[in-house]
Amino acid sequence: MLNADALKQLNQLKTDIRSTKEFAEGRVRGSSGKFGFVVLDDGREVFLPPAEMERVFPGDRVRVSLTEEEKGKLSAELDQLIESDLKYLVGQYVQRGQGHFIQPSEHGLSRWIFLPPRARGKAQPGEFIACSVTRHPFKDGKSQAKVESVIGKPDMAGIEHAFIVAQYRLPNQFGKAALEQAEAIPAQLEALCAERNDLTQLGFVTIDAETTRDMDDALAVTESESGWTLHIAVADPSSLIEAGSALDKEAQARANSVYLAGETLPMLPANLCENSFSLIAGALRPVLVMHINVGSDGALKGFEYEFAAIRSQHKLSYTQVAQFIEGDDSAVPADQHDSLRRLDALSKARAEYRAGHSLVMEDRPDYDLILNEQRKIERIEKQQRTPAQRMVEEAMLAANISAGKKLAELGGGCFSVHLGFRDERMAEIRTLLKEALPEYAEQDLHQLDVYLKLVKELEAHTDAEMHNVLAVLKRMLRPGELSTKAAPHLGLGLDHYATVTSPIRKFNDLHNHRVLRAALQGEAVPVLDDEQGEAMQQNVGTGRQADRALQQWLFCQFLEDKTGETFTGTITLVNGAGIGVRLDDFGINGFVRFNSKKNPFEFDGKRLRITRGEENFQLDQQVTVKIAAVDTDKRRIAFELITEAPTTEAHAAEAPSAE
Repeated sequence: MLNADALKQLNQLKTDIRSTKEFAEGRVRGSSGKFGFVVLDDGREVFLPPAEMERVFPGDRVRVSLTEEEKGKLSAELDQLIESDLKYLVGQYVQRGQGHFIQPSEHGLSRWIFLPPRARGKAQPGEFIACSVTRHPFKDGKSQAKVESVIGKPDMAGIEHAFIVAQYRLPNQFGKAALEQAEAIPAQLEALCAERNDLTQLGFVTIDAETTRDMDDALAVTESESGWTLHIAVADPSSLIEAGSALDKEAQARANSVYLAGETLPMLPANLCENSFSLIAGALRPVLVMHINVGSDGALKGFEYEFAAIRSQHKLSYTQVAQFIEGDDSAVPADQHDSLRRLDALSKARAEYRAGHSLVMEDRPDYDLILNEQRKIERIEKQQRTPAQRMVEEAMLAANISAGKKLAELGGGCFSVHLGFRDERMAEIRTLLKEALPEYAEQDLHQLDVYLKLVKELEAHTDAEMHNVLAVLKRMLRPGELSTKAAPHLGLGLDHYATVTSPIRKFNDLHNHRVLRAALQGEAVPVLDDEQGEAMQQNVGTGRQADRALQQWLFCQFLEDKTGETFTGTITLVNGAGIGVRLDDFGINGFVRFNSKKNPFEFDGKRLRITRGEENFQLDQQVTVKIAAVDTDKRRIAFELITEAPTTEAHAAEAPSAE
C-alpha cells in the first residue's frame, strides 16, 4: 500500500503530466468503422481510436487531450464528457446468444447497444424498434437502452415509412384539443363568408395535379388598360385558427405538411386541409384575394388585397390545361377559355420579364414514384413540366413577390431568403473568379446587384468553360431558409420574397396571412421571435431530411434487381474520390468511385473536375453508368462508368414500363 507521501508524489506526477498535454474541445464524428474523429472548435479534426470511440456517441461534445502521431497526425484521448444530445434511437432488435441489442440506424454509430431484460418490453428480435438511451458509455464503454415502442416487422407493408416517421420523430397524430377545435370549424364557415365580399363572379378555378385534395389557391385573370389583373384567391385558415390556440400550436410545431412517397403528414387535420379550407369547386370558402396588376411587358405594377369569399368554378388538372393551351378547346369548360388564354399570355410575359430582371431557376423534370401494395416502388414515371405548371408557377411567384414587398414594409412577416455563397467557401470562389472573371474577384458577392450581374454574365457565355464555372459556383451556395427579418433571395434575384399561397400546408404562409390581415384592420402586426423562427426552420429541415432518407431507402430496393444494367446520367458531384451521378430515367443518385492505383487520375478542386488520361469529368456532364452494387442496409448505390452508351432499344427495354 502506498503511504501518504507516495500518494502525494503520484498525484503531483499526474498533475505535471496533465499540465504538459494540449487539451481541446470539440464534437465527436463517427465513421463506418469502429474508430471516429473529434472535430475541434478550431476546425482541426483529430483521430479517435476504437477504444475511445466505444465511450462516446456521435455528436457528443467532449474535452480531449491531443497526441501527435507519425507524420504529424493528431489523435485524441477522452478527458471529459461535456454534453450528449443522443437520447433517442431507432434500429433493429438483434440477439446474439444470450445478448439482446439494438442495432442503431444513427449515422456514424456502428456498434450495438445493450437492452437489459426489463428494458425489452414486448419487442421481439428482428423487429424495428424505437429506444431511449438509459446509460451513456463514457465511464466504461458500456451503454444501455430501453425499448419505447415497436415500429414493426421488416416484412410489414410500409415499414420503411413507419421507420422514417419514427426515426425523425415526425408528428403524425393530433392532440384531443386540436381535433376538437378542428371539428368545430366547419360550422363557422358560412357565417364568416356571409360577412365578406363575394368575388365568385371573377371566375376562379383551381389548377392542380389530378390527385390533389388540399387545394389552397384558385386563379382568374381579367384584362386591364396596361395589361392584365391577376386575381389569386388563397385559402384563409388564419381567420378561424386563432394564434396560440391548440390547433395553432400543433401547426407551428409541424411547420409544414410533410410529403413522403405515397403519404402525407398534414400540418392541419385532414378534414380541414382536404375539405373545410380546400377550395373545392362549388363550395363557398373564405379566402385572401390578391389583385395584382401586371403590365403587358410582364412587370408587376402594384397590388391590392382583401379578405373575401369565393366559389371556385372548376377543378382543373395540369393535364387538362396543358391540352387546352396546346389547342384542344374541349379539354376545359368554355367559360374558362378567355381567362386561361389571358393567364397563358401573362405567364409568358412574366417569364420573359424575370429572365431579364431577376433569375429563373433551372427547369428540371419531376419523378413520380408509383408504389405497390407493400408501399415499395413499382415504377418511376418521369414527368416533363407542362405549360400549365409554368403558368401556375408564374402566378404563385407574382403573389409571393408582391407579398414579400408588402411584408417588408409592414414588418413582422416570415420571409424566404437566400443569402448566396457560403462564407467558408469565399476564398475558393475568389480564386476561381480571379481566373475566370477577375473584375468580380474583389467585389461584395453577397450584394444582390453584384450577384445578379455575375450570374447573368456567366449564363450569357457560350464558352463551355464559363458554364463549368457557373456550375461550380452553384455548388458553393447556401441553402434557402426562413427568416423573421426581411432579406434578399439571391437564388431568385429578388429584394424580398415571402410565401402566402399555401397557408394550409406551411405555417410561415399562415403567419403571413395574419400579418396582412392585422395591417388591413389597422392592428399591430404579429411578430415571430427568433426562437420561433429557428424552430420552424429546423422542423422544415427535418421533414426534408426524412423525405430524402425514405426515398434513398426505396431507391435502393428498386435498384437491387437492376445490378449490371446501364443508364445515362448527369454528373451532380465531383470530389477527390470520384463523381456523383443522377440517372436521367429515375432521378436516382449514385456514386462512381475512381481507383487511383488501377487508373491514375487528377482532381482539380477549384473547378471540380477529374482528369483521367484524356478524359475529363465535370459537373452537368452526361455520362453512361452501370449499376455496380446496391447496399440497401447502408442506403448506398454504387455506379461504374462504361465507355459506350447503351442503344436506344436496349435502354428502353431496361427501363421499367410507364404504362
